[in-house]
Amino acid sequence: MPELIHGDCLDKEIGLPSLAPETFDACVTSPPYNLGIKYHQYNDNKTREQYLNWLGSVFSEVYRTLKPSGHLFLNVGYSNRDPWIAQDVAGVLRKQWTLQNSIIWVKSLHVNSKTFGHFKPINSNRYITPTWEHLYHFTKSELTTVDKLAVGVPYVYYEGNKRNPKTADTKPNLRCRGNTWFVPYDTIQSKYEKGKHPAIFPVALADMCLRLTGITSGCVLDPFMGTGTTAVAAEANHWDYTGFDIDAEYMEFAQERLALWT
Repeated sequence: MPELIHGDCLDKEIGLPSLAPETFDACVTSPPYNLGIKYHQYNDNKTREQYLNWLGSVFSEVYRTLKPSGHLFLNVGYSNRDPWIAQDVAGVLRKQWTLQNSIIWVKSLHVNSKTFGHFKPINSNRYITPTWEHLYHFTKSELTTVDKLAVGVPYVYYEGNKRNPKTADTKPNLRCRGNTWFVPYDTIQSKYEKGKHPAIFPVALADMCLRLTGITSGCVLDPFMGTGTTAVAAEANHWDYTGFDIDAEYMEFAQERLALWT
């Protein structure tokens, strides 16, 4: 059953510790990055040790509640002043999980004199602006399969390299997308249109994660649901979802977004 829970995902009464083992088919999430981002309720300024220990506890519970064939997609950003944060988080999970795929989420790209997508510029004469983030694909076993063509891209045929007519009707005209995913943000000018959340990510990104699993109907977890992006992607793919967040305003906005699907 779809469920949004207002509370701490580590709460023993209502959080992940209260759930049965091997409940979820996937987890798609983007936790706070510990970069001093201004959320309503959460303090994004833990010490590095506190932050990593906290996420270690969260993802140990995710591991326990994920099915043996399940998938964890973990989006973690970074800053120029703290470029190691995403790798440090991945290092914590390395003790228990298998890093099966390391994906780069490209938010903005300049090709052939044209820029696609956008990003938050920084004022600095030392650093260039980050235009991508990490998207780690963790599993319990390196033998877990994925459906690469579910997020595949069309072949481009050149003269002398034409499609085989014998398989044209039986095989999709697709190839693996690879591990660089260009998924730009939707242009949102008003903070109210994104639930006043300072660090949203695109529904399209969560959608691609779910499709890559090859699972047509499952249940996805997001221990940091925020404004409901993972839940919206779940609805679009006919999945159930369970999400936690400590912020009542974000959860209310998530409910409003999800109401559009009912």
